Amino acid sequence: MMKIGVWAVGIGLLLGGSALAADPLTPAQADAVKALVRQVLRDNPELVMEALQSLEAKQQAEQAESAKKMIAASRASLERDPADPVLGNPNGDVTIVEFFDYRCPYCKQAADTVDKVVKADGKVRLVLKEYPILGPQSVQASLAALAAQRQGKYAEMHDALMAHRGTIDDATIERLATAAKLDVPRLKADMDKPDLKQRLQAVLLQGREIGANGTPAFIIGDRMIPGAVDADTLKAAIAEVRAKKS
Repeated sequence: MMKIGVWAVGIGLLLGGSALAADPLTPAQADAVKALVRQVLRDNPELVMEALQSLEAKQQAEQAESAKKMIAASRASLERDPADPVLGNPNGDVTIVEFFDYRCPYCKQAADTVDKVVKADGKVRLVLKEYPILGPQSVQASLAALAAQRQGKYAEMHDALMAHRGTIDDATIERLATAAKLDVPRLKADMDKPDLKQRLQAVLLQGREIGANGTPAFIIGDRMIPGAVDADTLKAAIAEVRAKKS
């Protein structure tokens, strides 16, 4: 049986620390420690899971803190950029910022929940960030929505694209735009304008800077909430922001 001192050295090496002994290990001792660690992990596989969970929790905490700082530094451009579409109450006391992609199934899953919470509350601003990270079809959908904004029909086109299932091609966009009573030739012309493409690039850069690594990503107050949130989570976050203001 190995002495407790050598065991402690082995654990220290496993966790990335330095040896606890004053003298360096001999090659034979190092091999013995490695063999012991392997045996411990074979006999106690839950230790690996615990270590991975601990590492993941640490990384998430670090990412959350980093995102918090970036959100604080970018507050004005996140919440008050005049180029961003705003739904809900434009004069609301709490702002939700959502980065989303029309081809993201989780965004579609969250859309109805977000809409119901915003409407039921009545005092929430919903700032929508077109964040097309899932390929060319996503880009075309976002360009169509922003082009519709120029005709005062962003909400109609946004809702239609969110409700759509399947491929988003030129025919799909034309069909949805026609149903929303948009000027389709004007929409297509606006979709090709450089400033709309530049707008998408700006939002993509902004999302990356604050750590929005997927969609949807919600910014409420000073924190980011990733993924398809449920109504209770949204309501709690809204209440938290209001509590801090009071």
